[in-house]
Amino acid sequence: MGRFAESVPLPRTVGSTLREDASLATLSHRMAQSRACLAAVLPVLPAALRPHLMAGPWDDQGWTLLTRQAAALTKLRQLVPLMEQALKQAGLVVPRIRLSALLSR
Repeated sequence: MGRFAESVPLPRTVGSTLREDASLATLSHRMAQSRACLAAVLPVLPAALRPHLMAGPWDDQGWTLLTRQAAALTKLRQLVPLMEQALKQAGLVVPRIRLSALLSR
């Protein structure tokens, strides 16, 4: 095996890499927070909207809820107070809910 075998690093799991690298750990935490926010608001939203929603970016300024349906944005805007209440009840501190549509070209 010689020199080549000594220079090849041991394989690591994705989980250990995420935990050990500070930048990746922060990203992993933000992704988990975003998924937790989505899980908290889904039960209070109309069933017809739920399949069209995705967890978007979470940061210190707020959380983004994404949809591929532009028409859903109007209804979601009306439901922001209800979503804020659901997040608060779940113990999630979210300064602001941002809504965004991912539109195909």
